[in-house]
Amino acid sequence: MKFIVLIVVMGLRRMDAGWSPLLAGEERHQRWLQRCGSRIGQPNRVWWVAVLLPAVLIAWGACWLSGFWGQLLVLGLGTLLLLWLLGSHSEFRHVDELLVRGRMNDPDGFAALATDEFSVNGVPGDPAYHQQLSEQILAREERLFVAIFWLVLLGFGAAFLVVLNHAWLQRQRRHCSESETLGWQKALDDWLSLPARQLLIVSMSLAGDFTAVMERMRGAWWQLQPTPSLIVSVANVAQEENHDTSPGTLHTAMDHLEGLQGLLLRCVAIWLIMAALWIMLL
Repeated sequence: MKFIVLIVVMGLRRMDAGWSPLLAGEERHQRWLQRCGSRIGQPNRVWWVAVLLPAVLIAWGACWLSGFWGQLLVLGLGTLLLLWLLGSHSEFRHVDELLVRGRMNDPDGFAALATDEFSVNGVPGDPAYHQQLSEQILAREERLFVAIFWLVLLGFGAAFLVVLNHAWLQRQRRHCSESETLGWQKALDDWLSLPARQLLIVSMSLAGDFTAVMERMRGAWWQLQPTPSLIVSVANVAQEENHDTSPGTLHTAMDHLEGLQGLLLRCVAIWLIMAALWIMLL
């Protein structure tokens, strides 16, 4: 049932529909944490009540529901939960819209969309601008792959814990000093992200140039917090591009972005195949 829910959600997220802000809003997780924080007060207590407790209850509920009607309920509620966790707007659709505006030679529209969706500011065609845009796209895709990994491995409760723990850390960074945010929840986020990130890199190697990716990652496999430029360079060498070069014009940037989009879509296909095989073996 987890695999069916995942397929349904990935399809729904590609639809250009008028989604409710409850599912589509960028701040949906922060609003949940804010409501809990206004009632509870202490940030650490918020984590236990708003992140861990719902994750345990979701995991227990998914295990408790069985039979036809129970699984039907899991399908409906699981789809809504996963849409809320991942957002109802697909990252791939945002990149598609960027490509359309870039191919129409509309740098102003391209820049406006990049700012709205990926918080990237600058001049389209500037190498530093497109490096930052690639980093933001890959960072968002990495969070998607982390959620999918734990959903398939341990279920809806684990996916909730991973996504909300990351959202809680973002909230702490906004309201506290850097020293106060480096708690054990940060280490938890790093360790939970590590296996999914490694599998994403392996997927890039299978979808692109395997030898070049393995060579690029030599000595960097077990970095808990790799630099964003490392992931971008892995994506570049997977596409058989020199990771030291950057697009210099909007046209070449569109070729680069289109290649990145194709690579990530192939990675998603590989992940879905691996998820299906894993669920079949259970």
